[in-house]
Amino acid sequence: MYCSPADKERDCKMSKSRKIACSVFIAAFAFGLNITGISPVLGILNEKYGQYGTSMVQLLQTLPYLFLIVGALMIGWLTTKISKKKITLYGLLIIGICGVIPFFAESFQILFVSRLLIGFGFGIMGPMNTAIITEFFPASERASYMGLHVVGMGVGTMVGNLAGGMLVNLGYQYFFLIYLIPFLAMAGIWFLLIETPPVKTEKSSDMKLNRMVYAISFASFAHTLFINAYSTNIGIYILENVTENASVTGIVTAVNAVFALLIGIGFGKISKALKEYTLAFSIYAAMAGYLAVMLIPGMAGVFITSALCGISLSCFMAQGSYLISVSVEKNAVAKASGMFSIIGGIGGLIAPIFMGNTAALLLGKNTAENQFAVAFAGMLAFAVIVTVITKREEKEVSYGSNNN
Repeated sequence: MYCSPADKERDCKMSKSRKIACSVFIAAFAFGLNITGISPVLGILNEKYGQYGTSMVQLLQTLPYLFLIVGALMIGWLTTKISKKKITLYGLLIIGICGVIPFFAESFQILFVSRLLIGFGFGIMGPMNTAIITEFFPASERASYMGLHVVGMGVGTMVGNLAGGMLVNLGYQYFFLIYLIPFLAMAGIWFLLIETPPVKTEKSSDMKLNRMVYAISFASFAHTLFINAYSTNIGIYILENVTENASVTGIVTAVNAVFALLIGIGFGKISKALKEYTLAFSIYAAMAGYLAVMLIPGMAGVFITSALCGISLSCFMAQGSYLISVSVEKNAVAKASGMFSIIGGIGGLIAPIFMGNTAALLLGKNTAENQFAVAFAGMLAFAVIVTVITKREEKEVSYGSNNN
């Protein structure tokens, strides 16, 4: 059958798009381990290392945010020196090495350092998907690919939680074998992701950021601050209030990932339906989730909370990444995504200390239940603020259109 040059060019573009889509999924799949963290074994670690205090043990879940910030700060500069493909590969290598180390060494100090350093890997590879999607696809197609990114994160988180939960039955240290996943992801990225040259600019400071980037990034700070109450407390809450079977936490957090996955799959349609209110919707979902665990006893409340927090995280990250991608020039997207990660990462880093101290100050004691109550109040206030701002901007746009 005859194939015209136009047909060949179209087929080439489709093949190229599929390869990029697969690489986006694979990178996001591995990045999903940042959400999994050590959540499935957090309850066990709290019992094993109780002498260090619950807040210190919870900090292990969010500690990577410290070096994630360091890595994200370097993104603008790195993209002018090496390709996005190499940055992604180096990030995966760091994640794999630091993630597996605690399997070989049973020590709180080693676990602490490895959790700290793994953040650098997540910090340099995390913003890459947004930059890659922006480089290869027009703005009209990006929402769907941001959804694919979230799907990959959801699947990666789900696999990490389920596999980690099963490995825990062999001993808590076996959980850390899930961090072999980034090594497999490296192979996929190596073969699939198209190599592109570094950004052509003399220095990172030439990549201009704007007010929208900082507004979205500060929204990420607030969301990350309160959403982390779920990952740092759900395992402890289950062991203290529901069951002593540690593997249940892996199932619960997998439910969280499944609903994140479903949102990712349908994000293109969701964002078209909700439009500028997509961000507010993601915050209301988390608020409802924390309310559920406070009002509904037992596993029913836990599962509902897991589902709604998964919806919230998935929807917020996809919408935030999309807004970043359309807010600045293509060459500055990686740097803007890095800023998004940095400011959001600060929220995650201080979350255990802030939430614990706030719960103790306002409610008399630092418990998982009290942290959920604080997170509910925080998400409620945050949702109202975002809704009011969105309505105001909608009116301004409508008013400007009418005048024109």
